[in-house]
Amino acid sequence: MKFHIIAAKDLKIVMRDRNALLLLFFIPMVIISVAGLALGGESDDIQIDVLIVDLDNDEVSRGFVEFLEEIDILNVDMESNEFAARDMVKNKEYGSLIIIPLGFTESVMMGHDTELLIIVNPTEESFNTVVEKIVEGYASRISTNVVVVKTASAYGIPAHTEEQILEIVDTAEEFVQPPPVDVIIESTTSNLVEFSPFTQYVPGFAVMFLLFTAVQSGAISLIKEQEAGTLRRLVTAPISKAEIIGGKIASTFIRGFVQLTVLIYFGHVVFDLDLGSDILALFVLIAAVTMASTGLGLLVAVHVKTVDQADSVSLLLVMLMSAIGGSWWPLSLQPQFMQDMAHFTITAWAMDGFYDLLYFDMGLAGILEEVKWLVLMMIIFFGIAISRFKFE
Repeated sequence: MKFHIIAAKDLKIVMRDRNALLLLFFIPMVIISVAGLALGGESDDIQIDVLIVDLDNDEVSRGFVEFLEEIDILNVDMESNEFAARDMVKNKEYGSLIIIPLGFTESVMMGHDTELLIIVNPTEESFNTVVEKIVEGYASRISTNVVVVKTASAYGIPAHTEEQILEIVDTAEEFVQPPPVDVIIESTTSNLVEFSPFTQYVPGFAVMFLLFTAVQSGAISLIKEQEAGTLRRLVTAPISKAEIIGGKIASTFIRGFVQLTVLIYFGHVVFDLDLGSDILALFVLIAAVTMASTGLGLLVAVHVKTVDQADSVSLLLVMLMSAIGGSWWPLSLQPQFMQDMAHFTITAWAMDGFYDLLYFDMGLAGILEEVKWLVLMMIIFFGIAISRFKFE
C-alpha cells in the first residue's frame, strides 16, 4: 500500500505553510484562552438585592431577618413603608420584596396559619427563584412550630401562656435540627472532578477548530487538486485509486488528530484541565471525533464543484454544529428539542464524550455510546462520499 506517500506529501506541504500552522494551533489556543478567562466568571460573585418590610417587628420576624442577612449572596435592605417598598420593586430598584405581616410572631406562637408575601420583579426570574427557595425553606422550619402547637392543642395539652408555647416550640426545634430524615446526594461516578470554565471551553473550541481543519480545509484541499488536475495525474501513476483516496483521508486525519490532541493538552498544561484517569479512552475519543469529521469533509467535497462552494458549505456546517452541538455553551442550556437536534451532529457526541472523560472521569466504558455514534457517522459519511468520488 502506497497511500502513506500521498499522506506524507500533503503533511509536508502543511508543515511548510506558516499560516496553516497558525490556524492549526496558535489561533485556537488564543481563542480558548480568551473564552475561558472572559466567560468563566465564578458563581460566588452573584449578589441579589432583597428589600424587607417587617410590619411585625417581633421575635420570630426579627429572627427571620437575621437569617436572611447571614446568607452571603443576599444584600438585605430594610424599609418601613410598605407602599414605598412596592414602588421600589415596580421601578426595578430591587428584584424582590419580602413583607412580614403584622402579628406574624403571635400567629406562629399560637399555632395559627399565617403567610409571608414575596413581591418580585419578573425581569429577574432566575434571582427570584433563588429568593423564593430560601424563603420557602425558612417557612418550612417555622411551619414545624405551628404544627407542633396545633398538635399539642388537639390532644388537650395545656399551653395557655407564652412561656408554655415557647417551651413546646423550643423542644420541637431540638428534634428537627438537624432534620430526622436527611437527604444524601451521591454521584454515580466515583471521581467527579471540580468543574472549571475550561472543562467546557477547551474541548468545545478545540472540536470547532478541528471541524474547520477536517471539514473545511479538507474539502477545499480536494477541490483544489481536482481543479488543478493533480488527481487525474495521480491516476496515471503506479498507484491505485483506493490508495489515493486513502492517502488524502490519512493526511487530513493525522492533521486533525494532532491538532485536537495538542489543544486538549494545552488546556491541561496552561489551565490545569483534568484529563481524567484513562488516557487511552481520551485518545480513542479524539480518534473517533477526527475520523467522523474527516468523513464529513470528504462528503462535502464530493457534493460541491468549486472552492467557493466548498468554503461556504463547510463554514455553514461548522458554525451550525458548533452553535447547537455544545461548543460555545453547555448543551444543557438549550431547550430539549434543540438538544435532540444537536445529537445529529458530530459536536454534540464529541462534547458528551469529553464531559464523560474530563468531568465525570468515566473511562473507556463511559464513552462507548458516544464512540459508537461517531463511528456510525464516519461509516455513513465515508460510504456515501467514496461511492460518489470522481477523479475528473
